[in-house]
Amino acid sequence: MNNPKSANLSKWLFNPFIYIAGEQALLIGWAAMLAASVVSYFSKTHFDGAIDIHFGASGKYLWFLGEQFIAWFSVVAVFYPVGLIFSKSRIRLIDVAGTMAMARIITLPVALMGFLPIYPVSLDNPVKLLLSAVFTMIPAIWMIALMFNAFSISTNIKQGKAVACFTGGLLAAEILSKVLIFYLFQFL
Repeated sequence: MNNPKSANLSKWLFNPFIYIAGEQALLIGWAAMLAASVVSYFSKTHFDGAIDIHFGASGKYLWFLGEQFIAWFSVVAVFYPVGLIFSKSRIRLIDVAGTMAMARIITLPVALMGFLPIYPVSLDNPVKLLLSAVFTMIPAIWMIALMFNAFSISTNIKQGKAVACFTGGLLAAEILSKVLIFYLFQFL
């Protein structure tokens, strides 16, 4: 027998977008991204791509803030047009923007991980390297799951079509974010 409380917790952890979307999700996501950028500055945690997480390099605060918002902008700039093209429903930019911002809420606890004594990691310490990989992969996978559910809910694209659109879109967003972050660093 399924426990309704655990089902609810699972929905909140992996698909909160069935409860929160639009402006409310956007504000929650932006607040988390702003907080994560501050923590990232001190923990030297970088989100330098749509789904990238790296630890160790210091820099100006605007660098960390820019990474967060460029990563978010990149997924919105890709997934909104994808939704317009492939969804049979009428979709709203605010829903895509809001749910994608809220999907980045995971960056706040990840930024705190940068304070763990296993970071920064050097290649000559295989134990630290393995721990770092595990600690980084789990939240990265969780963020991708959140982003997929945000995409599916906000565009009303389901099943195989959603997987194909999301996979291609995420690859395009990753490339776009890398290019934009490269240009951001030219000015910082």
